[in-house]
Amino acid sequence: MKKKKALPRWFKILSTIVANAAIVLAVVYLLFYILDGFNPMLHFLGEQVFVTRYLDVIIAALALLLGIFFLICTWKLFYGKKGKKGKKIKRKPRPQYEEDYPED
Repeated sequence: MKKKKALPRWFKILSTIVANAAIVLAVVYLLFYILDGFNPMLHFLGEQVFVTRYLDVIIAALALLLGIFFLICTWKLFYGKKGKKGKKIKRKPRPQYEEDYPED
């Protein structure tokens, strides 16, 4: 049986950076969208084309959700609880019936 190779440290760091960058850029774009709504003279987002403006907001919101989801998944994958010898802890399923419980 082959032993799984551990992922390099730079891959863990890079995935965390990508997730955080997606969150930050999405929040900045949504913040500019809100500020542009209050003061259209600032003209942060350029043209007032209906389709592209709301499509950009939808893409920014999806990037925010994807960044949060990606960050949670990478943290669980890379930094989850580990038992002895670096192996991940496996939980035993609870017995469903009384007969499955061990006798004292």
